[in-house]
Amino acid sequence: MFSRAGAVSRPLLAAIIAAAAVMTVLACIRWSIWSYGSDTGTFAQVILNVPHGFTNTVENATHFRTHWSPILAVLWPLVALTRSPLSIQIVQVLLIVLSIVPLYAIVSNYAGERWALRCALLALIYPPLLANAFSEFHELAFYPVLALAMIWAADRARWTLFFVFSAALILIREDVCVDLVVIGVALAIVALIRRDTAQRGLLFGEPREPVQMAAAGFSLAILSAAALALYALVILPRWGPWWPSTFYRYPFANGPLETALSIFTHPVQLFHALATFGRLTYLLEAFAPLAFLPLRTRWAWLALPGFAGILLANNADVWRMGMHYTLLWVPWIVLAAAWALVRLAERSQGAAIVWWRVAMTLCAIVLIAFNPMHPLHYLVIEPWQHSADATRALACVPRGAPVATHDEWFTHEALAFPRSTEFGAVPPGFRGYFVFATDWHNFAQLAGIDARLARGELRNVCSYGTVRVVRTM
Repeated sequence: MFSRAGAVSRPLLAAIIAAAAVMTVLACIRWSIWSYGSDTGTFAQVILNVPHGFTNTVENATHFRTHWSPILAVLWPLVALTRSPLSIQIVQVLLIVLSIVPLYAIVSNYAGERWALRCALLALIYPPLLANAFSEFHELAFYPVLALAMIWAADRARWTLFFVFSAALILIREDVCVDLVVIGVALAIVALIRRDTAQRGLLFGEPREPVQMAAAGFSLAILSAAALALYALVILPRWGPWWPSTFYRYPFANGPLETALSIFTHPVQLFHALATFGRLTYLLEAFAPLAFLPLRTRWAWLALPGFAGILLANNADVWRMGMHYTLLWVPWIVLAAAWALVRLAERSQGAAIVWWRVAMTLCAIVLIAFNPMHPLHYLVIEPWQHSADATRALACVPRGAPVATHDEWFTHEALAFPRSTEFGAVPPGFRGYFVFATDWHNFAQLAGIDARLARGELRNVCSYGTVRVVRTM
């Protein structure tokens, strides 16, 4: 994917190294001040327990109850070796930053190395993508680099690699499989309705090997549908119900399928439910940093399934910029923006450069003024963290004992205490240790602990500063 001469690949490599270094340093800072939430700790436990069925204490079962994510198994050797949740945060940084490599390779085939580098740099500072190098780990981090690599393979008629990337994509998550069904059919249609036999490339609508492209697209759709069927008909009946279905419950619909069909069955009710200011600003935050360039090309339609799955959700956290759900549409938006710049450059290099500079400037402004990474929150030591006292207090707890604690503390100690969980996931009848700070913000469980201490159901074990350890009798 690099140039034969190596002249442009060196600046690309320098950009990747610089971005990876900065984001890794930020990850280490977040780790050192204990500001990662429970998702990182949960995934660290899931990955370490791959040989035991992808189990974890927060979901109190296998992770397959929540998501179809076999791809996490590839990280098991790393987590088993490092025994640190920080390792998967660094992996996420690399996955996000490396997603510009296949984009560079795609663009270089059409517009040369200079424009390939420009498009890669634009994608690298695109806030919705870069924010996910900073946020808590999720399996969707695999999606952008693999999705763009799959398109590169299709464009270059590298069918073995196409199916390798496709197979990896299908193992990421069930919502990815839904998107891939649509995307596979779209790729097949592009091959079937190609305009002529010039075969200038997939992005022109003229794939090099249209028959193979059609077969590959339909194969991608069929394999994705098969993975969905396996998950829905075999795995969920045993481990379910599927927890994210709660995101798609409305008075007129119960679950994602009914919500999608309500476009036809309850269009007025659906419109009123979805017509919110938050959803509008979400779309603006997606397109404005790229100067709305993706809207100039039909390839932006590949992002529609991802946007639909997010915007149909009833929970505002799903359609909040900076959340990992953005990765469902990000690769297609940066691809569309890059292709729009390529087409502009064909007509006028000067105009295309102006548009590129505007987009770069807008991305920079968003990162400075409206950064979805929220660095002023996550890179500041909160007064209630008490990580030093928490470390001393946790020394009072046997490593193999059940432990319930705050979500940031849980993540930091999730592998050191394999039976630890966060307060919000304490199962009924929990018997073990509670580790908490008495001045923790928004800690509703504290009153319950005090009441149980007064009744003699709990006893004090140790305390350091405002950090206390109690255990069930």
